Amino acid sequence: MTTTPPPLDFQHLPGYEIPTKHKEAIRQLHWFGHVPVLMIQERYHLNESSVRRILSFDYPEGRRPNRTGPAFLLSDAKVDEIINYLSESWEHRILKYDVLHAELGLKCSVPTLERRLKQRGYFRYTACQKPYLTRNIFGQWHIYSGIRSG
Repeated sequence: MTTTPPPLDFQHLPGYEIPTKHKEAIRQLHWFGHVPVLMIQERYHLNESSVRRILSFDYPEGRRPNRTGPAFLLSDAKVDEIINYLSESWEHRILKYDVLHAELGLKCSVPTLERRLKQRGYFRYTACQKPYLTRNIFGQWHIYSGIRSG
């Protein structure tokens, strides 16, 4: 069962995207209703190239399952490998991003590495080195806190 096209509440401004419901209505009018392109142009006040472009899409939205752009410099799999590498030891975890970038020989920039790691949920832990509690410091701490040392 096909759906009926929405009522003509079409207020398209040049330079803005055509709403999805109207794209779908144009597709239905042409493919299911066999309405010629010329009549669709007159009804929606669009030029022929706009109507043809809408009819050429398989989906109402501009989904791109086969992305044709350049490959990502750091894929999710590569970022996961880097996180595993960082999780192996303490020496790896405390590396600064620029040192890590140089050590792994990555092609991306240091801010890109940092951003992608954060996107994948990795946040570098910076340890706060505290001095060991010696007997002398422990005694002073007890005197200060009002507790007798034994």
